[in-house]
Amino acid sequence: MPDNLVDHQPNEERRVHQRVRVRWSLSLLKKQGQARVLTAVTENLSSQGFFCVVDERLAAGERVECILKFPLRLETNSPRSLRCEAEVVWVSMLDGGRFGIGCRIEDYTFVG
Repeated sequence: MPDNLVDHQPNEERRVHQRVRVRWSLSLLKKQGQARVLTAVTENLSSQGFFCVVDERLAAGERVECILKFPLRLETNSPRSLRCEAEVVWVSMLDGGRFGIGCRIEDYTFVG
């Protein structure tokens, strides 16, 4: 297994906070190496983090900037996105050359 992958078994339950299955659009700014934006969709979300699938390998411990887009707006003046700083906590290699990543949200602000 490559050094920057953390072995994670999907059936292992290690969650501290309840997760909700939501599929919201997500943009991740990968800062290490050549900086670029990756697009993804969340698989689940908690008060502390999220899980998503990406096409490019990220390293456990890597910091990313994220824009999480809410699917609905309740009011005209309500925020439409959450901008956050997150840390990749674990990475799992998936079929088809894709990667599942679990990220911990470290800080966030609401944006329009």
